[in-house]
Parts: sequence; C-alpha cells; structure tokens
Amino acid sequence: MMMMMIGEEQILAAKIIVSVLLGGLLVFGLHLCDLLILKPKRLRSKLQKQGIRGPSPSFLLGNIPDMKKIYLKVQAAAAETNPKHDNPSLNHISHAWPSTIFPHLEQWRHEYGPVLMFSIGSIQILWAGDIEMVKDIGLCTSLNLGKPSYITKERGALVGQGIASSSGPLWAHQRKIIAPEFYMDKVKGMMSLMVDCTTSMLRAWEIRIENEGGIADIKIDKDLRTLSGDVISRACFRSNYLEGEEIFLKFRTLQKIMSKKTLGIPKFRFFPSKTDRQICKLEKEINSMIVRVVKQRTETTHEKDLLQMILEGARNTGDLSDISPDKFIVDNCKTIYVGGYGTVAVTASWSLMLLAAYPEWQARARAEVLEMCKGGLPDADTIRNMKTVRTIINSLCP
Repeated sequence: MMMMMIGEEQILAAKIIVSVLLGGLLVFGLHLCDLLILKPKRLRSKLQKQGIRGPSPSFLLGNIPDMKKIYLKVQAAAAETNPKHDNPSLNHISHAWPSTIFPHLEQWRHEYGPVLMFSIGSIQILWAGDIEMVKDIGLCTSLNLGKPSYITKERGALVGQGIASSSGPLWAHQRKIIAPEFYMDKVKGMMSLMVDCTTSMLRAWEIRIENEGGIADIKIDKDLRTLSGDVISRACFRSNYLEGEEIFLKFRTLQKIMSKKTLGIPKFRFFPSKTDRQICKLEKEINSMIVRVVKQRTETTHEKDLLQMILEGARNTGDLSDISPDKFIVDNCKTIYVGGYGTVAVTASWSLMLLAAYPEWQARARAEVLEMCKGGLPDADTIRNMKTVRTIINSLCP
C-alpha cells in the first residue's frame, strides 16, 4: 500500500492556484456586473436628470420583450380590422408604415414625449423625435458627436472602421478623401456609365418578355441589386459586376446571418457561438477578396478614381495609428459595397412599387421623359430639367 505525502509547498501552491482562480472569477463577475447593470444604470441616471424618460428595462434583454409585445399587439389588431384579401391591390398601400414597423416608438412617444430613452440589451438608445433637435444635431460639426460605439462592435464584420461607423479624427480624414468623389460634378461624369448599366438590364427584361409571349413576371429586387452593384463596381473600382459578384454574394450571406443576432447581448470571444464562427469566417473571406481585388487593380492602373483616393488616404493616415493601412482600405471598400449595394437597390424597388401604385404619377413621369429625351438617352442636364421626375425622386429620398 502506497501513501502520498503532501508537503507544505504543495499545499501553498494549491492555495495560490485557488486564490488566482477565485480572483479571476471575481474580476470577471465585477466586469460583467458593470457591463450589464451598473454602466447602463449610470447612463440612464444621467439622462433622467435632464428630464428624459423611458420604459424600464428588464435584465439582460432591456426593452426587447416590450418591443415584441407591442409589435404583436399591433399586428393582431391590424389583422382583425383589415383581414387579408385574396387579391391585394397596390392601391391599398398604407403610408403609416413607421407606426406599423416601429409601433413601440409610436406608443412610447405618446407616453414619454418626443425625446425618450430605451434599451436594446445592454445598449442604451436615445431617440430624438423633436424636429428642431434633429436639425441641431444635423448641423453640429463637433467631432465629439459621432457614431455609437456599438455599430463597430455589433456590425464590425460589415463596416469595420469605415466612414459609416468611425468618429472623430478618423472619420474626418475619411470624409476628406471620400466626399469629393461624390460631388455633383463627379456624379455627372458617371451618368453615361449609369445609363449603360441600366440599358443592359432593361434589354434583358425586354428579351425575357418577348420570349414569354409579351407578358412576364419579373422579380426585380435581384436585378436591381445586380444593377446597383454593377454601377458601384464600375464607378468606384473600374471593374464590372461579375468581378465583384462573389464579394456581393458573401456580403448578402453575412447580412442574413448577422440579422439573426440580437443587438446588445454580450458575446465572449473565448466562447464563440456557431453564428459567431460563421460571421468570423465570412469576414475573413470578404477581407481577403477585397485585398485581392485592390491588388489586381493597383497592378493594372493608377487612374484617379475613388479606389485610388482611398489607397492614397491609407498612406497618409498621419497620427491615426489605431488603424493599419490595409484595414483602412478594406473597411472603406466594405462601406462602399454595403452602403451602395443594398441601399440603392431597395430605394429603386420602393420607387417602382410606388409608381405602380399611383399610375397617374407614372403616366406624368413617362410623358415628361419621352418629351425631354426625344427618343434618345438621358444625360445629367436632361434629368436636371425634368421637374416631375425630380419631384418624385425628392419625395422618395428627402
């Protein structure tokens, strides 16, 4: 029979290990408590002292359960008062869509006023519905007023630290580079390119209609995404949609996966979920594809387009040491792909749907286009003189 003798040194080592583990758990617990309870409470207290109120949040989820409850209640009431018809018409479109999609904001606005606060998980949201306040915020030029930090944390895989998510000096540097490329004189120079891309899409529709006997059902959302992607690729990167198609498809997949995640719920990098691993994998693939496209582009031409300006901006970041040149390039390319690809396509789809719902405006716009173009294709000056078309565009994109 063997007996193990435990000396004082082993006992002391065991005590040290246990103490370290307990200390680590205590520090982690305090950090978690501050993140989930104390910090949100401090932020809400500061807002409450300024007279800003809002619904009381629940632990961990914030006001997400309240939002779901209000939404389901509104949907149930709508189903009772407006039962679905077998043949729905575009003429019955409701323009009260904000109160339908965001009913919690409508209800809380009546309860707490035009400026209120609520929580999405641990994220504290300050919602401003006061028009004058919104104007003041829009006119504010201070670099201290920037993007919420959760955009980079929660949506970093999509936008990184590009112009859409960055703040302060980094944002100012990026804006100085990118904004001039979208001034009106530069946009006018892209008109022929936009017309060529759109003409190709319309010809494909015409061919399909002819092949199907004069009438065809076309789901335009995919085609409009292809169109917007083609315009962005050619205007910004001097390539065509086919070269960037794989990147766009990866972005679409990444957006779908990220839409399933709940904002504000803390994630721990040492214990990634299956969704986190999928996001991480797609992010790396997208980043590597963008680097490859940029490398191919720089090896063939140095034309002064948007991509070239981004490349030069990456070499002149100055004191912005918190972002590497490669990340600067990738994140800004991602912002352009994401911001232009989906947004433009959705706006175009919405425009066409509303024109279909209001045939009188569709007829007026068509008559004006035929009169101004005289059988030819439009240019920047022609569009500028189209009063009806400009009225429609301005009403859709204020």
